[in-house]
Amino acid sequence: MSRKSMYSFKQKKWAVEQYLSENMSAVEIARRLNMPGKYGRDQVTVWVHQYQSNQDAFLSNAKHNAHYSKEFKEKVVQEYLNGNSSLFSLANKYGIRSRNTVFR
Repeated sequence: MSRKSMYSFKQKKWAVEQYLSENMSAVEIARRLNMPGKYGRDQVTVWVHQYQSNQDAFLSNAKHNAHYSKEFKEKVVQEYLNGNSSLFSLANKYGIRSRNTVFR
């Protein structure tokens, strides 16, 4: 199944650069990109963390949903249950595009 991101790589990169250079806050960037309410601010900060962890690779738009093996899923879940990492840090560590995927 193919997928299309609401925001282009160029928009995400611009947002991250503005935030990291302290030119704009996450709220201001979200407004500029017409992102809705609290979701927008949170999404900008997610992009920033993803960029800091994995540079441009994470900001690019995926063409298809990722598939993970049962063993991989168990490894990530076990690490979370052991209290070693947050959902967000596990997503970044293992190259999972969303912390919600780890949560599910």
